Amino acid sequence: MSSSSTAPLAPETALLRVPPPPEEPPLRRAELRLQELLAEIDALDAEIDALGGELERFARAYEDTLSAAAEEVSRSERLLRRLRNLQDATSALIRLLEQPPQPPTPADARHAPTPTSPRVSTPPPLEDEDEDTEDFEDEDDALPEGERPTGSDARGAEDEAVDLKRLRRRLARLLHPDLAQTDEERERLDGLMARVNAAYSEGDRATLELLAARVGAGEPEDTLTEDARLAHLERRIQVLSTAAWSLREQRERLRSTATARLYEEAQRREAEGRDYLAETRAEMVEEVQELARDARARMRQLERAARALTSLRNKRMTTLIKSGKGRKLRVFDPVLESPLVRQGVLRLERQRATPAARELARWLEDAVTQEPWQVALTLMAFFAETAGRPPPGLDTSDAWAERYELLRELDMPEAPPYDEALTRLPRHLEPGLRVMKKKEVHFGLQLRESELLAAVPLALQRADVAERGRSVLAVIGPQEQCKRCGEEVLLQHLLRTRGLDERHGQLCPLCAHPQKSYWLYSRTEGQEALLPHALRLGTVVEQAVRLARTSVSFQMLPEEREVLTAAQLRQRFVDLYLQPYGVELAPEHVRLVQAGQQLDDEARVDRGAVTLKLAPEAGQSEAQLLELLRSRIERRFRPDPAR
Repeated sequence: MSSSSTAPLAPETALLRVPPPPEEPPLRRAELRLQELLAEIDALDAEIDALGGELERFARAYEDTLSAAAEEVSRSERLLRRLRNLQDATSALIRLLEQPPQPPTPADARHAPTPTSPRVSTPPPLEDEDEDTEDFEDEDDALPEGERPTGSDARGAEDEAVDLKRLRRRLARLLHPDLAQTDEERERLDGLMARVNAAYSEGDRATLELLAARVGAGEPEDTLTEDARLAHLERRIQVLSTAAWSLREQRERLRSTATARLYEEAQRREAEGRDYLAETRAEMVEEVQELARDARARMRQLERAARALTSLRNKRMTTLIKSGKGRKLRVFDPVLESPLVRQGVLRLERQRATPAARELARWLEDAVTQEPWQVALTLMAFFAETAGRPPPGLDTSDAWAERYELLRELDMPEAPPYDEALTRLPRHLEPGLRVMKKKEVHFGLQLRESELLAAVPLALQRADVAERGRSVLAVIGPQEQCKRCGEEVLLQHLLRTRGLDERHGQLCPLCAHPQKSYWLYSRTEGQEALLPHALRLGTVVEQAVRLARTSVSFQMLPEEREVLTAAQLRQRFVDLYLQPYGVELAPEHVRLVQAGQQLDDEARVDRGAVTLKLAPEAGQSEAQLLELLRSRIERRFRPDPAR
């Protein structure tokens, strides 16, 4: 290797000196910064529009798929809160009744509580809780003081007005609709010019400068010095920086909304091959079912609590305590004085319809075609209360559910299931407690105020409401297997006869076989107390027979009355009067006369009264037969060797 190849390089030739890139002048840097801001704003605008569109589509899908289920969950929770509050209040009332009664003090005697009105109001209904909704298009928040870009130039009010006017004039030269070549271009320029005019009217310099930056309406180069152009660019950069900051904040607010979080979860599950909306809806349906089971259990507990209240109250009210003067006084009745329990209706026929009752009657007439299930529940509540003791089909919450579902299956296919119906009760219905005849406490669905009961008879005068009433009456009887036809049926109650005797009966609605026949000597309650409504609505009809100076009536199902013959009517008289009381009278000696004509055995009995006549071979007159029947009916439960 030669010596020349190993000689060190001279310092000035060891490195190649590369001059640094020339520094951009301030004006150029400002122009580049302005372009960067415009590009960032365009990108942010596009990103926000895309994200907002995605969230809006997701929100619509969420609403369409889950709104009904979410509303059902909310209604179920409100019902459960109502039942829970009733349980708490009932438990407190039971604890009060379990305490021994305290003797009244003289002050208590002077200031004893006055009896409450028969229409004690129930606790006010639970108000619906306001649901917080989060909108992902909130208004922009105020910019933090430390982050808000500030400008270096301050102009007076007069200079500001001049600048705004000049800026508007330049924009008008570029955006005037007359410059358009096509209709689409004219429409676009119209919109932009409207924005310019609105911003100018409001003195919104930032919007005008942003529009000018986007359409290139800056200061003409030949009218500005380089320093003036730089100052103008810096002002535009300040405006655009504020706009970019605001857009970034808007994007972050969008990303932090509840809708965005749900959307991210939906995207994650979709990546796993799952359907977020379908899974959420299934979870809500399951939650509604759990809430319904809880509500049913609490209603059964409230029924037991009502029976406990009845027992404790009756025991307490039979206790007499001594006053300070030695007199015995009846104890204070906490049940009647409690706002939790309202008194049931006592004499509905004497109750005048209040304006509220008349309004409810009109509502029932309108709702019977649109929401028949609400009218059916109202009628069930009406019959349960006016019966005194609820009939077999309405005496428990489980029986209510069973009979309502039967009505729904028969002629209300569009009605909601019973558990859902409980969460959608009309305002005049509520689950609650009431005391009947100042003795028994009942729990169940009831009208919110007893005065509203007068609305139902008014509404039942309408044919379509009466038809719904007939359907309800048909499903509230006891369920048994008919001894004749063998079918499982709901028995219909009627008076097999009244006048001389009063014999109740429960019939199979399919074959009219009397499953039960009985006398009733206590007060009429339950299904028996609803007989006047059954007669008015036509589920039971009556045929009168005149015997001497007395009218004897036979009640039957409408289908029986349509085909009633003279022989069948005579047989009813034999079965219910002659045979039970041992009257020796051959059936062929009993004749029926209608409109002056004796009826043949196969003749149909027309509408109107029928007179019973005895043949001469009977050996007695109609008056003698009447007196004989009366005497034996009076002694029917006494030993009588003569019989």
